Amino acid sequence: ASMAFIDTLLTELPSAKIMLVDRKSIPGGHWVDAYGYVHLHQPSIVYGVGSKQLEGNWAKLLFLNWTLPWKHRASKDEILTYFGDFVKDKVSNGQLEYYPNCEYDFAQSPVGNEAHVVTSLSGESYEVTIGTKLVNGVLGECKVPSQCPVQFPVEDGIVLMTPNQLFDSHVTQSANSASDGRYRGRGSGPDVTTTGKHYVVLGCGKTAMDAVVFLQNAMNIHPTNISWVIPNDVWMLARNGGGNPWSLGNALIDNEGDYPKSVLELERQGLFVRLDPTIAPTKFRFPIIGPEELTKMRLVTNLIRRGRVTGIYRSSGKAVMEFGEREHWTSPVSIDDTVFIHCTSPGPFNGLSRGSHMFGSDREMILLLLFAPPISASMSCLAYIEAARKNGTLDIDFCQKLSDACEPSSSRGKDGGTNSLLRALFKAMPLDGSWNDDTALSMVSYQSILNVAIFLAVVNRDPLVGHQWMKGSRLSMLSVPGFKCKLYETMSVMAVIGVSKLGLPENLIGMIELLRDRLKPLEGM
Repeated sequence: ASMAFIDTLLTELPSAKIMLVDRKSIPGGHWVDAYGYVHLHQPSIVYGVGSKQLEGNWAKLLFLNWTLPWKHRASKDEILTYFGDFVKDKVSNGQLEYYPNCEYDFAQSPVGNEAHVVTSLSGESYEVTIGTKLVNGVLGECKVPSQCPVQFPVEDGIVLMTPNQLFDSHVTQSANSASDGRYRGRGSGPDVTTTGKHYVVLGCGKTAMDAVVFLQNAMNIHPTNISWVIPNDVWMLARNGGGNPWSLGNALIDNEGDYPKSVLELERQGLFVRLDPTIAPTKFRFPIIGPEELTKMRLVTNLIRRGRVTGIYRSSGKAVMEFGEREHWTSPVSIDDTVFIHCTSPGPFNGLSRGSHMFGSDREMILLLLFAPPISASMSCLAYIEAARKNGTLDIDFCQKLSDACEPSSSRGKDGGTNSLLRALFKAMPLDGSWNDDTALSMVSYQSILNVAIFLAVVNRDPLVGHQWMKGSRLSMLSVPGFKCKLYETMSVMAVIGVSKLGLPENLIGMIELLRDRLKPLEGM
């Protein structure tokens, strides 16, 4: 996430100097720890950094790989190479200093020009003076299974693997297989020889979906030998459906805030899909799925919908999963032939950002989501806001008008300056458990749309400037040919039905009316 921010900031402020502190040994964030078979959910063309194509040369994709550029989804290795090359380029031209295997303790509170301390994982310390701003890019960190133990007891003797161990063991098994197909080597995890094994996938997020597909496609596991624990059914974005980060919010507005009607309409249009057409999903956290993946997922019929696992134990030679005090499930094969796949990590919904503000002070900033995923666009836009403030193009006067329309000045905080205004206007998308009902998810969807409108209205006095910048950014949906934001039209509708139908607080309507008038030049765009 931080890479997109760094790239845009250095593009807009070429003389800026950035020090990047990275706990990982190489650039790439959570991708460093992700499982080996992972690919992007979304097309590569809207992920990464704005100045460098992740999908590579379009001509090579078309004529050598027979892949349409917008169909390319980068692998883990491609992503790590991409971010590694980006950092090397910025270090070589003097814009960036990179400190891998180091960490910053955000609990320290230097005063004025006092030195900040950065510590290497080996124990060495470095003192640095921050000239402009400390940027916290870790609160939105994506937590993956290899870094997050399961949050329930597992008795000794139970075979529980992360997707990383599953992949590594499969690779080792494949490399050491004899002609009879039996495993004859030593891998980095338990023996996952496929003969007679039964696999139990824990979790219902994209990691679990990937595991279900990998078991069938790469390991040739028959779907009858897979069980899948699904605590909650989820809505998924159809990769080929033409949806976008604001599809749900726009559908809610079109259907006057009726959430059930909105999601069913999106399903009818082919933008949303679900695992079982007879079961209504209760969650939506933006997983993107392709038709081939969905077909494989639907082949698994041993679905366990009993809530969250509370423990895995041994009993009479079998593995037993508990779901609270009354519910339990017993493996159909022996404990030695049952393999559990841990896919229960929170991903980006880690809860770390609860109560945090993006625009903390003149000396500190936190990178959080402005819009619905893909995440790169939010980080790039935050950098553009910061650059607009630095360059003097941020329309502070209009920020003040918007803030006065929706929030009393007495409640904006102590500094009373630009940061206070930006905090009042931009609300980060919560990455915690606050999306647990239709109403909360609807409000998050509306805020995502409002954040886009506010961005275009304040980064320059002329909204066409911000709009043109977004159209030119490979990370923005506006860069997709034919895509229209229709924000003027959306603000016009929200101003009328915001309170009565959408459930928005009355104090937002004045701000929405101002946004509508400001964005009039974008009518039809």
